[in-house]
Amino acid sequence: MRLFISIRVPRCEAMDALMKDVAGIKGIRPSPAGQTHITLLFLGETDERDVPRVVKAVRKASEGVGPFEITIKGVGAFPDVRRPRVVWTGAEPADVLTRLSKGIASNLSGIDYDSKPFKSHITVGRCQGPVDVSGLVERHSGEEMARFVCDGILVMKSVLGPSGAKHSVVERIPLE
Repeated sequence: MRLFISIRVPRCEAMDALMKDVAGIKGIRPSPAGQTHITLLFLGETDERDVPRVVKAVRKASEGVGPFEITIKGVGAFPDVRRPRVVWTGAEPADVLTRLSKGIASNLSGIDYDSKPFKSHITVGRCQGPVDVSGLVERHSGEEMARFVCDGILVMKSVLGPSGAKHSVVERIPLE
């Protein structure tokens, strides 16, 4: 099964407005409205028998981390605004999210995962070919979209299909 560890981002007016703005740019496929999340770690194809070990790794990394506030702010692009492949909005506090990501990774001994450095963000669109996102980034630069309390981490399953990925919760690990 294709797995990732994430924090769900609740829907809000400002995020809906941003997604509408993203959808209005030719050449960008916006992320599905109900699937916005912060990916702490992407594991990819994982043996179903390893799911309990993955859950245990998340539990261990989140020990002592109580609920905390996340701020969604600003817009950018990977790898950069001149050659965008992914359009994102930022998530803070980046230090707490980075610590969780690194903690989960360090507890996954023997289980493969994507080892790219963690960048605290929410993917809001994927570019299909050259796209000018400079206006979008400028309009939303520094804009605070939302604040919410994160009280749990999700182990998610992703099933790829012709209309994109469908996500479902495998396990929710509460922050206490």
